[in-house]
Amino acid sequence: MLRNPAKEPNAVQCAVCGNEATAGVPPKQHLAHHNSETYTLYRCDACQLQFWWPLKADPSVYENEGFDAYSDYHAGKRPFPRWAEPLFAELPSHREAALDIGCGDGSVLNRLAQAGFAAHGIDLDEKSVLIAHTKFGLQNVATSTLGEYAKKCSSTGQQFGLITFFEVLEHQDAPREFLSQVRRLANAGATVAGSVPNRARFLAALDRKLSDGDLPPHHFLWFSEQALRFLLEKEGLEVVRIAKVGALPYWELAAKLRAAIDRKSKTWPGIGQRLLPPVLKALSPFAAVVPWLGMRLASPHLYFECRVTTGR
Repeated sequence: MLRNPAKEPNAVQCAVCGNEATAGVPPKQHLAHHNSETYTLYRCDACQLQFWWPLKADPSVYENEGFDAYSDYHAGKRPFPRWAEPLFAELPSHREAALDIGCGDGSVLNRLAQAGFAAHGIDLDEKSVLIAHTKFGLQNVATSTLGEYAKKCSSTGQQFGLITFFEVLEHQDAPREFLSQVRRLANAGATVAGSVPNRARFLAALDRKLSDGDLPPHHFLWFSEQALRFLLEKEGLEVVRIAKVGALPYWELAAKLRAAIDRKSKTWPGIGQRLLPPVLKALSPFAAVVPWLGMRLASPHLYFECRVTTGR
């Protein structure tokens, strides 16, 4: 639930560049149903990052299925993430050890293993890691924080030629520390790739009204292409490309509209609950044309690919 109260602290330190970030006037706030915490949106003019404060991750949101996606992960029903497809269109030629951070149910790792990489993965969500073991037979997947895993790899000398983290960076409450740990795990010359939601995507405001998925305590950081590039380069990664990706096919958009009608209509009063859904669902094939076109103008995700030029 988004709200705009009258009074809030109007400046905090940006988590990326350290400059002063300010709230809007009036400030935009979100009261999270998951933990009853109130968060305020801030913008840094220096690096263009937008982020929510207090900037403090809440890991319970994953295990407790705070959002629909996690129940799909835990059931092994989550489709392959379309925002990861650009990686597989141009995989690195050297098939070295690969690490997927926030690997979820292991679908990306499974394709990397099939392509010849020695696949390793970590995730905070124990239930998703279990699916990675049982559905795909992935052995080198563990429930771990990145910090814990980096210490373990440091003691064994394990490094990686490919490190990925799809839809992970926006969850971080210390993004520079996260990328610093990524660099320490990477070989010199390694490829680092991933994705984040595009904050300027088509109908982003409507998306956030229909779902809390892009709000805290799930997502804390809102990226534009400029803000994403600034962060990656700030941590010494050579940006090879940033691409707008993830536009849904028409048939899937129509299905999502029908599902949203089913979900929302359960809260409608009396006769509206009985009469409106059939009419709206009949109109959904026509309504789906608008987001189909819009997503091709302002895509939902930003895919990035970087090179590690020196080890740390």
